[in-house]
Amino acid sequence: MFYIYTKGKRAEVKFSVNLTAEEVRDYMNNNLFLDYPDLNKDDYIIVESNEAFKNPTYDPSTNMIREMSREELIEEGIEVQLEPGEVVRDKKIVKIPKPNKNEKYLTWNRDSAIWEYDSKREKDDYFNLVDQLKNEALEYGFDYKNHRQRLRTKDLIYMEISIKSLEIGKKKTKRDLKSTWYFQDGFGMPMSVEDLEDMMFSGTMFIQSIFNSESFFKTEIEPKELTITEFKNKVNELHKLVMKAVGGKE
Repeated sequence: MFYIYTKGKRAEVKFSVNLTAEEVRDYMNNNLFLDYPDLNKDDYIIVESNEAFKNPTYDPSTNMIREMSREELIEEGIEVQLEPGEVVRDKKIVKIPKPNKNEKYLTWNRDSAIWEYDSKREKDDYFNLVDQLKNEALEYGFDYKNHRQRLRTKDLIYMEISIKSLEIGKKKTKRDLKSTWYFQDGFGMPMSVEDLEDMMFSGTMFIQSIFNSESFFKTEIEPKELTITEFKNKVNELHKLVMKAVGGKE
């Protein structure tokens, strides 16, 4: 396919010839202007291509046809696709730098030509992250005498049952009994009523410390990149404080 372009700032296709080079040679004697004898070949540029240029321009420095640059399109009043942060002023593309904020929540408002910060989405994402870390902490539970104790509802129920059973046993035998409590790691530890009560109290206070940590990060800390380590450190810090205040064992 051959396109014959005019030589101009805004070049145009004068005519086209839908033939291959071999066909032009065989059927037109290599003369693309065969059907246009009145045209001066020197006034045009021949381009062999599968499709025409969208916004062609003649480049006298190379004597070739090419696509207009974005700057040339703007000079000619032709609409261009601007990138985020770009505006046209005095027929020039101007780049508006991004504010020094978390780029993830910056969006370009083309109508008002300003960078907008989506603080609501940032806060929502941060709160979701805090919830996720809270759930991870609740799922893990806490370490009691170097053994992992989970704090699911059924774990607390088993503690209550064990305490009740030992209390009943004491009434029947008049002796302080112990039962073996198995932790998440499979370690069995003989536990008295007082031991179980101490672990249960520490566990419930630990749960409270997790929710207190959630409140701390949501109400006292600006949205940030929060890690599970930082969240757990705050939980342990608050847990130690509350256990110290009530004189319990951590």
